[in-house]
Amino acid sequence: MRDETTGDEDAGFAGADGPRGAGETQAPEKPDTESAELLPESEVFIEIPADRLFVVLARSAAVHLGAVLHLGITDVTDLRLAVDEACALFLLHPAFPDGGAIGLACRFAAYREELKVTVRAPVPAGFAPDTEGIGWIMLGALVDGLDWSRQDGFGTVTLTKRFVRPRVS
Repeated sequence: MRDETTGDEDAGFAGADGPRGAGETQAPEKPDTESAELLPESEVFIEIPADRLFVVLARSAAVHLGAVLHLGITDVTDLRLAVDEACALFLLHPAFPDGGAIGLACRFAAYREELKVTVRAPVPAGFAPDTEGIGWIMLGALVDGLDWSRQDGFGTVTLTKRFVRPRVS
């Protein structure tokens, strides 16, 4: 194998019997498709102050990533609204602490056929979204998967949007 940074052949490879000789070949390793599908093809992280004025940055990231993934205008609009609503679940909740020191962390992870968006923030004990409220119901209508979890003092809303990538000619 060639080291792309130095151009050296067989750089850094040694088998149980020492370095491979010029006449030896090694069967190429089969890619581990199961674990490869667990890793996103691309990821974007953005952390914003817990202030409604900065939610536009998360919405803009959602729109841009939707365009990069060649999603249709309806899916991009749904994604933008879903990200906005996921942020609002934290910011508008009566138990969510006020103050710019607290931030919302947004992660956009694009996989082969789906986009997972997580919005995470520190939350007080007992904090949970109103899963019977209009915000949660609206979120469920905009995305293909919706989940809430709370662990170690952080709440996480996970949105899943499935898509089919267009064929590139």
